[in-house]
Amino acid sequence: MKFRKIPVFIVLFAIMGQMVQAQDKVVQVADFGAVPNDGRCDMAAIKRALDYVKTVKAGELIFDAGTYDLFVGDAGKNIAIDIQSLDGFTMTGATDAQGQPATTLLRHYEFRNSLSARPILHVDKSANFRLQNFIFDNNPRYSTAGEVIANDGQTITVKIFEGNPVIDGVVFYTGNAWDMSTKTLKKQPSLTYGSDVDKKKEEMTWRVVGDPADRTMKLNSAAIASKVVVGDGISWSFSWDGRQVVFDMCKDLFVENVWTYNAIGFAMEARACENITARKVKVIAPENQLLVSPRDGWKLFANRGNVLMDEIYMEGVRWDGQNVHGSFMWPHEIFNKKTIWLKKKRGVTYPIQIGSKIGFWEGDTETVLTVEKAEHKMTEKKERGFLLTFKEDIPDFVNEETLCQVYAWNIDNYVLSNSTFRNIAGTANLIRNTNVTIKNNTFDHIMYTAVVIGAAIRQGEGLVPKDVRIENNTISHSGWVPRFKTRGAIGVRNQRINEAPDTVEPLRKHGEERKSSPPIQNVYIAGNTVTDCEYGIVADETKELVIEKNKFINVKNALDVHPDYNDGARIADNEIRNKE
Repeated sequence: MKFRKIPVFIVLFAIMGQMVQAQDKVVQVADFGAVPNDGRCDMAAIKRALDYVKTVKAGELIFDAGTYDLFVGDAGKNIAIDIQSLDGFTMTGATDAQGQPATTLLRHYEFRNSLSARPILHVDKSANFRLQNFIFDNNPRYSTAGEVIANDGQTITVKIFEGNPVIDGVVFYTGNAWDMSTKTLKKQPSLTYGSDVDKKKEEMTWRVVGDPADRTMKLNSAAIASKVVVGDGISWSFSWDGRQVVFDMCKDLFVENVWTYNAIGFAMEARACENITARKVKVIAPENQLLVSPRDGWKLFANRGNVLMDEIYMEGVRWDGQNVHGSFMWPHEIFNKKTIWLKKKRGVTYPIQIGSKIGFWEGDTETVLTVEKAEHKMTEKKERGFLLTFKEDIPDFVNEETLCQVYAWNIDNYVLSNSTFRNIAGTANLIRNTNVTIKNNTFDHIMYTAVVIGAAIRQGEGLVPKDVRIENNTISHSGWVPRFKTRGAIGVRNQRINEAPDTVEPLRKHGEERKSSPPIQNVYIAGNTVTDCEYGIVADETKELVIEKNKFINVKNALDVHPDYNDGARIADNEIRNKE
């Protein structure tokens, strides 16, 4: 075998170049073979660049403008970019002349219905991680949209808009109807949701009519035909699960100028992170798209510390724009005065820190204890849980039905400001934690109650909120479908242990027997403008609720706040103007 002799100056230049890169803390993915817009898979090159970053402890990885192609194969099994334990690191894309993100991470995948996709980007246990100037997208996009051009009462025919995929045999998950004259959601329930479609897949499967180039599809469903008319827009996704960008257990996370054009499942999720700052994050439908994601825009689960969401834009998600919650637990077994085994109803658990708090509810009173020791312990039925020892004695009232709040999975301070949520077929802002500020935001055409403050006890999602300020927001055309028996603009109410999350039952009639839950405490709602909603503010089982100086314009039921169910509520100086 012959070896090519490499000039010494080239070797020295390469070594010096690596030293400079390490010293400057900046690495270019281009140096490892990741080239945008060439149609070739960039996953291996990006991985080489990340490995090098970790080796030399570089602080930043830079991507050029353009599209990086990520051929993942089976998206249900494979993560495109997986970052593990990389502290003090920034992943930076390019921007255009307007400052908008100009670097796209485009996932190519093996198409099938009902995908529960793994992430395009997963960041795990990485402190002080920064993500900035990226667009996330899929090829083909995992949703489509078109206009109803025929409806005979048994079948509907849709002309798919340019820029949306035409794929025979896709299933009608998370479907919604749109008013194309205003390009807003129609004020009716979603046409389909998630697992409801699995029970009747044959009926809910779309077929291409004739030449696919004609972009015409047909659905043989009398049930759907009864809910739309010719001229309506229709959007739907091809599954209802998955996570696209996931941050796990990252301390001091910063996300800025990151957009999502299309998502398989949740567009973003942060889990068990501590301190999150996000600015100019968008979930937005480009071109003729209507739907971006079949699930939440950004779910925040079991996080801690301070969370700031500023200049967020969310549009075209089927479920919630922002869903913020931890989890409840319930007693499984008491060992002694200071040690108890708690269990969680479902889902994953995250560490409970020594020195954190657990609250035990008895009626309207919460007793809070300090954790001295915590270890994972599953029940005999494989329910996740913890064996906890406290500094203080466990109260005598605790039994298997006692609701337990886990403050280790609670955000200390959550702020949403200067943000816009539009065309959300769910709730725009769903809040289940303490110390909350929601100010200077716009909510428009939100199917459920636009802002919901309250725990979901049946679903096991908490905490019971307290210390909440909702100020100077504009809310319009929202809440035509109930969420936890609230409607309209703002709902302050817990879901009870026996209630479904979304219900068409009437609101509670005053005077009926109370199905009590712990009270939501110290809520201040002021300076908001609510227009064109059936309901304005609905509150039930609160303490120290203040509603003042809000404007209600063309709102049929501005205030549903009965004094028998809201202890110490103060309502003053609100302006109500309805059309005659």
